[in-house]
Amino acid sequence: MSNDPSDQLLDAFATTDELEVRIRALTDLMTAKAIPKRADDVRFGRGLDRWVQLANTDVAPPRDRLLAIAELIRATQQLKKRQPALIARVEPAFARDLPPLNLLDDPEVRLNVARACSMMDAPWLQAYRAASVANEAAPKPRAEMMEGLVARASSISEVLDLLLPPFDGMHPGTENPAESLTKRLVKTLEIFRITVLGSLLDAGPDVGKRLDAFIRSTLAATGRPKDESVQVDLTREVALTLHDLVRSRFSLATEPQTFLPLQYCRAFFPSVSWPRDVQHETNLLVQDVSEALVMLGRMGVPNQDLLSRLELACGLKERARAVASQLADSHPEIDESIRSWLRTGRMVNTIAASEVLQESLLATVDESLGLALIEARTFREHSDSEQRLANSLEIFDPSLVSVFKGLISQSFSMSSAIEDLAKRRELDLLGTIGEEAEFLPKYFDTIGALRGARGIIRRPAVVKKAAHGAVGTVVKKGLFE
Repeated sequence: MSNDPSDQLLDAFATTDELEVRIRALTDLMTAKAIPKRADDVRFGRGLDRWVQLANTDVAPPRDRLLAIAELIRATQQLKKRQPALIARVEPAFARDLPPLNLLDDPEVRLNVARACSMMDAPWLQAYRAASVANEAAPKPRAEMMEGLVARASSISEVLDLLLPPFDGMHPGTENPAESLTKRLVKTLEIFRITVLGSLLDAGPDVGKRLDAFIRSTLAATGRPKDESVQVDLTREVALTLHDLVRSRFSLATEPQTFLPLQYCRAFFPSVSWPRDVQHETNLLVQDVSEALVMLGRMGVPNQDLLSRLELACGLKERARAVASQLADSHPEIDESIRSWLRTGRMVNTIAASEVLQESLLATVDESLGLALIEARTFREHSDSEQRLANSLEIFDPSLVSVFKGLISQSFSMSSAIEDLAKRRELDLLGTIGEEAEFLPKYFDTIGALRGARGIIRRPAVVKKAAHGAVGTVVKKGLFE
């Protein structure tokens, strides 16, 4: 008979039907560090086979099924290389839903089941992991289940969607259910933000709205917590969760809905600013929103909703205004209209005002340009006098002939320039000076009393050309006599 205590332990591990005896035998083998040396012993293999069979059977009690999976994980903690092959043997156990994790009293046993779940993949497992997170009281099993949940989700939004059902309608059977449920929510948010921060998971759509819905739905059944310390704990964790989301996925900072969950906590303290106990965390959000405002400001994008979130993070309107003004003063590279908006909270539509002003100025220019066009065409109509004047100067003062011709050349150039500008502004003249025409009150004003329907044009009307060269709107009425 062997004197090695390990032999007796291996015998018990391989043959006994009592689960607790086999568990103690494995514990003693691990304490003696005998497993690495005796792993090839046939008795050790038989003991593992018994756990595999128990895990895979449909008729085993629910708690025993979980216990078998946990013991298989524990038995291979000192044999990591053998663990994947052994876990593969209990895949049939994961073909159907596992019993609730809280059937197991020992958190270490629950942790081992959670580790097994992390090695498996099945359609129902995500919902099971979320439910386990909701109902778990110990930090290690909760963290393991959350890591598995995040690792197999497609986005942060999906994680929040999975967490909502098991929390929705939960009503702890305690003396203060609202406080109990809030504490559980705080612990869940803590492990959620830590896990998400260390992952490469995409944000997904409407993260802020989903987080807000998760918090509100969880506490809908019990109502808001009344205990101030619990309110502070929830506020602190919500602020830290938002901060970690923003600093790991900065695009979320520019989405005003990201900060919606903070409004729920703001209702805890309606008459004052944020309590001193959460000012460090809320100041982190003030910094996050400020950086987002500056980033958008550099792109010329004012976001009024985001500016209102600054007030939420600050807790007081006066402080938010001071922070925004300081941003404007410390960032001269931002467009002046955005800096003015940061200082006042109001965005003046300078573009629309500029267009109206521009059209008003152009209307005044068109009127002056029209009068210049009248003079330019009058000058061209009298161009036949140029040669006669030049001939006269050659007789009376030949030295002025070259000067005269230079002035005439400049005048024609100026006249051409005026015609070109008028064409660009689609301006034209209606009528010519001295022309007899029918009176049209739309285009002409009268000089004195008008006799009959016809008269003499004393100044042409300045008009805009319409399509196909037709006469359009009136810029400056002509004079009719």
